[in-house]
Amino acid sequence: MEEKRRTGKVTIISRESDEKTLDIAMLEEELKSRGIETETMTKLFTKDKSAGDLAGYLGTVAKQEAAILKSDVVVLDTYNIPVSMLPRIGRTKVIQMWHALSAVKKFGWQTVGSEDGTSERTATLMRMHKGYDYVIAPSDATADIFAEAFRTDRSKIVKLGLPRIDYINSAVSGDARFKTFGAIYALYPELAKSNDKKIVLYVPTFRRDGLPDIKGLAEALDPEKYALIVSLHPLYRPDEELPQADHIIYEENISSFDLLGVADIIISDYSSMVVEATLADKPLYLYTYDIDQYSETTGLNMDFDAEAIGKYVFRNADELAKALAEPYDMEALRAFRNKYIEVDTENCTGQLADFIESLLPEKTVSSVQVDPEPVQEEKTEENREPAIPRGLKED
Repeated sequence: MEEKRRTGKVTIISRESDEKTLDIAMLEEELKSRGIETETMTKLFTKDKSAGDLAGYLGTVAKQEAAILKSDVVVLDTYNIPVSMLPRIGRTKVIQMWHALSAVKKFGWQTVGSEDGTSERTATLMRMHKGYDYVIAPSDATADIFAEAFRTDRSKIVKLGLPRIDYINSAVSGDARFKTFGAIYALYPELAKSNDKKIVLYVPTFRRDGLPDIKGLAEALDPEKYALIVSLHPLYRPDEELPQADHIIYEENISSFDLLGVADIIISDYSSMVVEATLADKPLYLYTYDIDQYSETTGLNMDFDAEAIGKYVFRNADELAKALAEPYDMEALRAFRNKYIEVDTENCTGQLADFIESLLPEKTVSSVQVDPEPVQEEKTEENREPAIPRGLKED
């Protein structure tokens, strides 16, 4: 008997890290579980690398180009030299699933010519963000941002969520939440003893000119009422001189997504965490003490004052600390979330895999009758293993 199936090769490429990011690992696992041939290529490279590093990276580029030419679908999460600059076979479809749910700060073509951006000459020569057939975005608001940042036609935007949505949902309301509590209490037993203290999670974006204002925030918080967990961006050096206090915890081994599950209050600024943290459905505040400077050097895609959570944006740490004691408007938070995450958040990994699979060529294959596998004993509630996602660190 013959039947038609979607078959082909998918290649996932990233320069975000030498390791597989959370989204990539989850997507790869889903595609392979469907029997789809999948190759993942990861190699860290940033624009501030030296000329020598760039020369060494050319070997990676050659390997990526060879893989692209053999692929039916290529999935990216950053700019990719071969996709944008080199010719490829017309049958290959390229999907850009950017490494964040949205973009609070400007990037790509939005920052060309600015202090923190690429020069227009370089961006043009490198054909920055050219070659995408589809761009993944979770909302119309983010689609508008991505269309401008990638200089791509709005019609190429596909409204889907990233796999990290599934992970965050499990981290804040699934079995993974209890695993994180256990890890936190084992590392910091004082938190388990202080049930009357609220856990404040501070996840600031990376700043090239130094550390965020941890000291000011910590001094504003009453140590008798709050424990402050700081999850710094991995680009900060381990030898940075960090402010110290009894109620400050610097956590770098547990991902910020997992920490959303144990936090009572979340504070961020210009990080994509501003959007991602809304999935936790917990009070969210923005500490934007340097917003004037940040707006000038990098630029923002959000006018915080005009957003639904505008009343929870503070330049002053003392004012923010006072607001923590007041009732929080959860409807404002949900309105903000619904603006930037419009997609169905149930099984985003599967939905993305469905879309990728739909782009693979349809081929006629022979169905071979095989003996059924032996029936295994059905697992009962007593012996079923909990569905806890792997503890992968996000990008």
